[in-house]
Amino acid sequence: MKIHRTNFLYSLSAIRKSAFSHLEAAMAEAGITDLPPSFGDILYIIHTQGEIFINELATLSHKDKSTVSNSIKQLEKRGYVEKIASRDDARKVKVKLSPKAKSHMKAMAAISDGLQKKLFEKMSEEEQAILFLLLSKIGKNMKD
Repeated sequence: MKIHRTNFLYSLSAIRKSAFSHLEAAMAEAGITDLPPSFGDILYIIHTQGEIFINELATLSHKDKSTVSNSIKQLEKRGYVEKIASRDDARKVKVKLSPKAKSHMKAMAAISDGLQKKLFEKMSEEEQAILFLLLSKIGKNMKD
């Protein structure tokens, strides 16, 4: 697929779809069949931050609070996160990884590393630096 100005967003979507297919296959191979790749960033943030409020999680994941709340409900239902009432304010809820999620984190990290290698395996360090520079500029353009 040749990427150009008129199909740029379509191409990004196709790359994302391929990446998620790769993740799903690798996760299934590791025995993780009840977790869509789209929840990976949420779990990673909780893993690195520890107990965290949902609004902080939304900020760090660059997602709407309602989207994160729905993701947390799904993750809780599947046994990947647990909710904890805040000691300071009973209306606020923190989330943390469950033992089930913790048991999968090493495999998920290896799967993520494998995807990173696949994404950039045929690119030099210089090409990667240029790619990231240009994507950063596109991201900045969208914020202006």
